[in-house]
Amino acid sequence: MAHPRGLLQAFGLNSPAHPSRSAHSAFHPESNGISLARAAVLALAVLTTAPATFAHEVAGGHNHSDEVTTATPLPFVVEHAGPVRAPKAMKPQPGLKVTGQGFWKFVAATDLVPVPAEIQSKLTPAHGTLIVDQATDTVYWGLQQVGFVAFSNKLSQSWVVAGDPILAKGNLHGADIYPRRGQRPLIAAADNMNGQVYLTDTTFKKAEVLPIPSGQPYADKKGFAPTDVAFLNDHEVWVTDGYGKAWFMPATVSPFKYQDKYFGGKAFSGTPHGITYDPRTKSMLVSARPEGLVKQFDLKHEHVHNIDGLPAGSTVCDVDIWGDYALAPCLDGAKQSHGPIYIINLKKHTVVATLKVMDDLGYEKALHIHDACWYVTGKGSKQEVYVVFTNWNPGGIGAIKLVNLPD
Repeated sequence: MAHPRGLLQAFGLNSPAHPSRSAHSAFHPESNGISLARAAVLALAVLTTAPATFAHEVAGGHNHSDEVTTATPLPFVVEHAGPVRAPKAMKPQPGLKVTGQGFWKFVAATDLVPVPAEIQSKLTPAHGTLIVDQATDTVYWGLQQVGFVAFSNKLSQSWVVAGDPILAKGNLHGADIYPRRGQRPLIAAADNMNGQVYLTDTTFKKAEVLPIPSGQPYADKKGFAPTDVAFLNDHEVWVTDGYGKAWFMPATVSPFKYQDKYFGGKAFSGTPHGITYDPRTKSMLVSARPEGLVKQFDLKHEHVHNIDGLPAGSTVCDVDIWGDYALAPCLDGAKQSHGPIYIINLKKHTVVATLKVMDDLGYEKALHIHDACWYVTGKGSKQEVYVVFTNWNPGGIGAIKLVNLPD
């Protein structure tokens, strides 16, 4: 295990207190005599966040939707209470750097998420994902040509996970974890470099491999570069082909196999970069990166039920859900500003905080935030809330801690 250091090195952050340290291009039958039996793809429907203009794909393959790629940005509403008890109040200190607003204020946690010494040279091209195993209080970071890096003991220690060699051959761009009673959690990871999806558990041994789909959009066996994966349950997972042909699709877990149903396409999003299951609404939240939209895909009716727009110019990579709240890390913010992490109140459809880890907290290399996750540890008065984030171009990892400071 590595000594708690490397975060400042990873981001170029200097601190005197600590000197070192993830609609369709019409692959569907039109009303030209092609039967449903030959239909390989269901086209998507979209509902904008503006007053309802509901459109959907109906039996017979008739498309009744002009795909929407814009939405009114969510309003910004500062919250003065959150989902948990506020931390013990702090007094403002000279030179203390803070990011966020209202209840959602954070400071840099420069002594956490240390990078193991042996992989320091792998940081610059880092282009990966974060997942949290709550049962063992472990955060896993997918690192290009390394595999998974684990952080434990409240993010203070780290090591490179020894697992199936295939996990270290490409790039674990997006991943998900699914807890199971009496068994180790399942882990699925999308490798955009090798065009494959992996399935294992927290032993990280003997990963099953899901190659390019065989259905109609991929009949030419080309153009598959999956960017994220999300468990629906322990027998179904969804994959999004963000860097390929832009479809997202379900697969069974056992056997590990695509169901030959495809949704999305380039008109849905130029890059459907992330996918996350929202148990509150029983839907998949698809992060349409270049459009700055989070699209809620209703799994029962197989259409987009709602769209949440982020500030214009934001390029959202993924979302991570904690109750009614989601983190939305972005490569870029409004007006091409350095990548922010937005906190969204999913229930009220508002942005409640903008976290600027580079501009406000001094993480000098955190230009483009690629993924972020909630990390909540302890209970009652000892509970602590963190956001762990990773960035790309250049790559690195960092953590920030929720604090209670007056406005």
